[in-house]
Parts: sequence; C-alpha cells; structure tokens
Amino acid sequence: MAEAFVLSAASAIVASVVKSLGKLVIDQTIAFGTSFREVHEQFKSLMDELESIQGFLHTADSNHNQDPGIRIWVSDVREIAYDVDDVIDAFLRKVPYKEDGESSFMRYARKPKKILNSYKIGKEMETIFSKLKDISKRQKRYAGITIQQTMPSTSSNTNNMLLRRVYSHTKDDATVGLEEHTKTLVSELLKEEDRLCVVSIYGMGGLGKTTLAKEVYNHRNIKNHFHRYAWTSISQQMSTKEVLKEILRKVSTLNSKDMGEMNEVELVGNLFRFLGGKRYLIVLDDIWNTTDWDILKPAFPNSRGSKVMLSTRKLEVARHADPMSFHLNPRFLTDDEGWELLCRKALIPLSNDLEECGRRMVKKCGGLPLAIIVLGGMLQSKRSLGEWENVSKKIGISGHESRVLSILSLSYEELPYHLKPLFLYLGLFPEDSNIRVKKLVRMWMAERLITEQEGETIEELGRQCLDELIHRCMVQIGKKRLGEERAKTCRLHDKMRDLCIEIGKKENFFKVMSHQNNDPSSSSSSVFLKLRRCAIHVEEKGKQYIFPKHLTPCLRTAIFIPKDLSTEYCPNIVYKDFKSLKVLEFQGELKPEKELCGVVRKLSNLRYLSVRGLAFEFGNLIGNFVCLETLDLRNCHIDESMCKVISSFMPQLRHFYGWKIQLSKINKMRKLQTLYKGWAGPWITDLVKLTNLDKLGIVILDEKSIRLFTNVIVGGGGLDKLRSLYLHTKIEFPSDLLEYLSEKIHLMKLRLDGKFKNGKLPSLFPSNLIKLHLGFTNLSEDPMPTLEKLPHLLFLMLHGSYLSKEMVCSAKGFPKLQNLQILNFDQLEEWTVEEGAMPCLTKCWICVCKKLKMVPQGFKFLTMLQELEIFEMPKSFEQRVKEGGEDWPTVQHIPSIIIFNYRGEEREEERGQNSQTI
Repeated sequence: MAEAFVLSAASAIVASVVKSLGKLVIDQTIAFGTSFREVHEQFKSLMDELESIQGFLHTADSNHNQDPGIRIWVSDVREIAYDVDDVIDAFLRKVPYKEDGESSFMRYARKPKKILNSYKIGKEMETIFSKLKDISKRQKRYAGITIQQTMPSTSSNTNNMLLRRVYSHTKDDATVGLEEHTKTLVSELLKEEDRLCVVSIYGMGGLGKTTLAKEVYNHRNIKNHFHRYAWTSISQQMSTKEVLKEILRKVSTLNSKDMGEMNEVELVGNLFRFLGGKRYLIVLDDIWNTTDWDILKPAFPNSRGSKVMLSTRKLEVARHADPMSFHLNPRFLTDDEGWELLCRKALIPLSNDLEECGRRMVKKCGGLPLAIIVLGGMLQSKRSLGEWENVSKKIGISGHESRVLSILSLSYEELPYHLKPLFLYLGLFPEDSNIRVKKLVRMWMAERLITEQEGETIEELGRQCLDELIHRCMVQIGKKRLGEERAKTCRLHDKMRDLCIEIGKKENFFKVMSHQNNDPSSSSSSVFLKLRRCAIHVEEKGKQYIFPKHLTPCLRTAIFIPKDLSTEYCPNIVYKDFKSLKVLEFQGELKPEKELCGVVRKLSNLRYLSVRGLAFEFGNLIGNFVCLETLDLRNCHIDESMCKVISSFMPQLRHFYGWKIQLSKINKMRKLQTLYKGWAGPWITDLVKLTNLDKLGIVILDEKSIRLFTNVIVGGGGLDKLRSLYLHTKIEFPSDLLEYLSEKIHLMKLRLDGKFKNGKLPSLFPSNLIKLHLGFTNLSEDPMPTLEKLPHLLFLMLHGSYLSKEMVCSAKGFPKLQNLQILNFDQLEEWTVEEGAMPCLTKCWICVCKKLKMVPQGFKFLTMLQELEIFEMPKSFEQRVKEGGEDWPTVQHIPSIIIFNYRGEEREEERGQNSQTI
C-alpha cells in the first residue's frame, strides 16, 4: 500500500508545480514580452518536461502500479518537482519588489536582467535539467508498463459531488446498531450507587466508541438526571492542565482568565470543590493509559450517584479505573447493519442493483463501522457496477486493523490529485483538535496548494475542497456554521490522522515533532532529504529545537503548539534560516524574546502569520512581509507607524486581524476581505475602494468618523459584499445608519455597541441578518417589536440594551430564532412571551437582570428549548425555577437548567434536578 502513496502524492506535487510554472511563464510573457526570453524559455522547457512526466504518473497512479523500478523513479520525480518549486521561490525572492506591477509576478520584478545573470539560480537550473534528462531516459523504459487504465478517474465526478452538497454528517448518520448498547449504558449510568463509578467503553480503533459515548451523553434521560456534566478528549499525549481546564469551564463559573496561572494541583482542587456534593457525569473520551487516569482521579469526589464514563482501546485501562463497574466492548455490526450504514454514507437506496457487490464489500469490512463509513464516502462518486467491482477487488481480507488501514489507504488513493496534499496537510494539527476551516483554507492558500479559478474566490474553492473531503468521510465536521450545514471547524479521526502521518513521512511532506522526538536532526528524520513542513509540540521550557542547515532552506510551514495553550512560552530554536517559510503559526500565549522577534522579522516569503502574543515587536521591519495574505495579530497592539508600513508594502494582504489597529491609509490594500478591529479614523473614507471586503470591525468611532462611515461608505454604495460588521462607539449611532445598512443584501452578521437616538431602535434592520448583537444601547423603548420581525434571525444577544420595566415577545415573532441571550437588563421586571413566539428557540440565557421577577410563563410553550442558563440572578428568582418552585411547571420540560451566581467573595452554583453544563 505504501507504494501507492508514492505515486499518488508525487502526482499531486508535480501537478502543483506544473501549475506554478504555467502561471510564471504567462506572467513573464505579459510583463516582459521578448525582453525576458531566456528565463521564459527555461521555465517553459521545465513545464513541458514535467507535463510529459505528469501524464505518465497519472497512468501509473490510476493502475496502482507496484513495479519497484517505477517506485524509485517516482520518488526521484517527486524530489525534482520539489527542487523546481524551490527554484521558483528563490527566483521570486531575488526579484526586487515593484509597487505598481500588473501581475503577481510583476509585483516582485524590478530588475529582471539581474536574475538572468544570477549564478546560483543558473546552476540550480542546470542541475535540474541534468536530472530531468536521466528521468526522461528511465521513463522510456517504463513506457510499456501498465499503459491501459483499469478504472475511471474519480476526479471527473468532483463537480457532481460538489453540486449535490448533501451532507451525510447529521446526528444519526453513524448510529446504526447502537440501540442495545445505548440502552445498556444509560441504565448503568442512572444507577444510584453509594460511590463514584467508572463505566467504560473499550475496543479497537474504528469500532464506534466515541459515537456510542456521544449518543449516551446526549440522551434525554441522562440530561435529566445529572446536576453537572462535561465531555473532554484525552488523546495519546494527555495535556493534564488543558483537560482539567476544559472540565472546569463546563462545570463551574471559572473562565480561562481565572484559571490562567493555576498549576495542576490547584486545578484538581478547584474541580474537586465544584463537583463536591453534586451528582455529576464526566466523559473522558479516548484515554490511552492507566497513568493518565491516576493523574485525573483525585479531581473527582466520591459523590453518591456520580459517574465517570471513559472510552479506551485497552481493557487494562478500563479495569484499572474501576474493576467493579460495567465495561462494555461494542460488538461489530451485522452484515445487514453494515449494508444499511454503507447505503447512508454512499447516498443510495437500500435496495438497488449494486446491493450484491456492496454486501460483499461490507462483509470484507468485518462489521467495523469506521471502515464502512470511509468506504461509503469513497463510493459516493461511483454509480456503476463496474466501478464498485473495481473497488471491491482492492479490499483485502485480513485482521481488523489491517483491513481498516487497507480501506483508509484506498480512500486516499481514490482522491483526485488536487485533494491529496490538502488531506495530508491536516496531519500537522494535534490529535483530536478542532481545526477552524477559515484558518485551514488560508494555510492551504499560503502554500499554493489551492489556486484561484475564474469566477470563484480562492477561499470558496478551498471550502469546496474541504466539502469534498467531508463528503468522502475522510474528514469529520466539528461544529457547523450558523444557519448552514457546512463546517465551521473540522477534525480527523485518529486513524485517519495516523494515515496522514504515515504517508506524510514517506512522501517527505511533513514531520511532527513531540516530546518523543523533538529534534529534526535525529536519526528518525534521516529519511527527510529536506524538511518541508513541521508541527513542533513545545512541551518543556527551554528545550532546544535544532534545525540543521541542510534541512531548513525548503521549510514551507512551521506550527508551534505548546502543551498548555494558556501558559506563556517561547520556543528555543537553533538555526533560524527559514527563507522559504510561507506559513508560521504560534498557537497559545507566545511571550517572544528579542532573538525570536528578530528571526521572524526576516521571513520575507511569509504568506500566513499568526501570533497571539501580547508583546511581539515587529517595528518597521514588518514591511519585509511583502507576500503576506493573512496577518493575525489579535492580541498585539498595532501602532500607526506599523500600520503605515503594512498599508504601503502589503498589497497582497487579504485578512488582517488585530487589536485597535491604528490605520492611516488603506487605499493600496485592494485585496482585503477581512479587516478586524480597526481604530476609527480618516482612513474610513478609503473603505469604498475595498470592494472585496467581507468582514469589517471598527472601534472607538467618534462623531466625525461615524458620519464618514454612514454617509460616504454606506450611503455611497460601498461595502456591497460585506457579510459581517462590528461597530463600536461611545456616542449615538446616526438614525439613518441602519437604513443604509438594510440595503446591504449580503450582510448576515451585525454587532453594534453604542446608543441610539432617543433610546429607540430604528424600524429598519438588514432583513437577511442571521446573527445580531446589540450592546450598551440603553434603549428606553422595547426592542422586541422591531427585532422579532427579522425573518432569518437565528442568534440574538442583547447586552445592557434596555432600561424599561416591561418587555414582550409576541405571537409569531422571531420565527427562526434558536439562541437568545439577555444580559444586564437592570430595570426589567416583567417579560412576557406569548404563545407562538420563538417556536425554534433551543438555548436561552438570562444574565444579571436583577429586577426580573420570574421566568416568562410563555416558556411552557417553547417545546424546542433545550438549555436555560440563569447567571447571577436574585436568589428569589433562582428558587422559583427549582423543582417545587413556583415556576417549575413552566420550565420542567427543559432538559438543561443551569444556575450560576457569585455571592460575596465565594462562588456558588445551584442547578435544577434536570440540568447539565455544556
């Protein structure tokens, strides 16, 4: 199977380089005509040669050729493709930047004759041509091997899959055959025992342990039974602090800031205190060894009726945690259940002409859910019996572990060429991590793993590629975007991640360095001719990460991941010449030292930079980042002098995040799609020139700048593509602001912090809003009659927004609202919810409304309401919603009722009998 990896990834790499060469040749021709003929011809020759090789690779790949000579030849081709990519990068780096260029190539070209005479690039080109000669000779030897294609290309079906856009990842998709196990586990968890019991689900990877645990965790009877509960994933290398913090966030009033400086002993103590005397359920998903349980165990008090449910691959771990409690080993699916699951995932009816072949494949999967799910994703793009038969022939019959690897590997081989490197890139992220889709796509863009196509933005193309990986069940949805079926975050099953790492290592695609192997120069990295991408897990303070000089010139992506995301750190890197680096991310709380700042400032080839440290000192050298497309400095102060440099020298910038960005001019930043959060100023007049702007945040608007924004930009017809807007002011918003905003048909998310004239909301709001946040508006008139008319609103937060005593949500108001949050309504005494209002509401928060007397009686009509959170409300209000209280008949149908409050210096929490913590 490894041999197929070599062919598949090499095809993708060569295709990517051919595309880059093609763009370079076209740009040169347009920019220079005949004056650049020599370099033009060199690159054109390279492209022609690689295109010829690419055609042979496609044929060999489609036949999954196993010939040893071809495998060696393909490895050599891959390395030459990498070399060509390096030369292109070196070429562009050495060409001086030109402000007024007409093309991506011209933006870097000022003195092309210097490049023609560049000795270093000339020698590199000669070496590549010499290698290519040998490659071409050897290709002729293999020309007669496997020329006949034996199965149709899957890439031809790509567009059809994208057009269907029917996501199979709904809640019940993979729950075939779990009913009996669910019933058994729910029964075990509801037992009233005098001690803390640890109930376990154990079995091999891919058996559906996590799916089963989620089904039980979300069961209505479970929600009604426990006072506290939380879910956390452990993973192979447990971060004790992060696990404890995650549980604490879900069962207590502590937030990340409160826990920031706590050590593990303090975290254990706090968790023990918050859980004490309560009936709780904690789920520890994917715990790998007995030591991890021993570390966490002291945090869980021995409370009557409380349970810990863990999933693990090892019976030894389950027995060690609690030898007396119930241990469930989920069974494999029957052939009928497997066929039902395959049909769901392949999007076909249960009875069809493919059934006989499909059932044979299901039998080969041995009833293992993960294998069937991935197989179903692969078969979505195939509708003929011949295509199914070809897949069936490639699935071997062996042990379960081998069978899973066989099917996962086959799903990788079946990917279209352009998706293979995108899938491998996901292996850089930590196990069990929820990866933000926006971030992932922007990293792909920076590496040129995806390129723009006519009629679509590169960001949308990246999302479509991820959609297809999700369709094929190779990537899972973490969270969905508000109001959509598309992913907001995504994740990899640990078996898929293992596959990514295995292929990535064989293909010299990336390397993961952790405490087990944190030295790029170690013997295990000898297979890396050049280090191209790496994820570095920073786990020990002061630990050196040594990058030998021969490995680093071609490094494209570096992601630094601290063990504890909330503790400040600074990686100690030895050898720092990362001249080709395109993607650099420091996760967590970076506290950079002067030397590290100096290293980062020299990275002129960066296209993606994310630093969350509070004190990163760039100075004017930030102007070196002429290639940047994404600059994420959300916790960094960006002063006016830095902004002048950014606006003058970063015309490629598409996404810019900061904290009170002190802009001066933005007229040259024509590609900006995201600008968040800018300090208001005269630069606002130039917003009209940013025709691609999708997300905008402006803070500290004064009278002059807010009028500029309202009249010049909104009233003048600018910002027509805007989808998300945040405005903050300490004065009043103009009365006509929302009138102009209502003309923005693409505006879906709006946050306004500031007052309105006469304490009254304007009657007009953008009609397509799905998310609205109004803060500190101090309205004297009830906002609900205006807001409840918004037909598509899904999320509404009102924070310090209302100063009167009564509020009414009328019948048929808020037809689609799912989440309502009411905070700091200091004068509100009576809230009426009429029958028929908010029929889709699932979550409601009532926070710090000190005079509110009771829960609206109309809550009894909110049959979809799943969670009611009551935060820092009067004790009399809390008592009313508890079992036996006056409002209990109104709220008893709600599965989750959460009560948090601060009284004096001590934090207390009281929760209804049917409550949970999310």
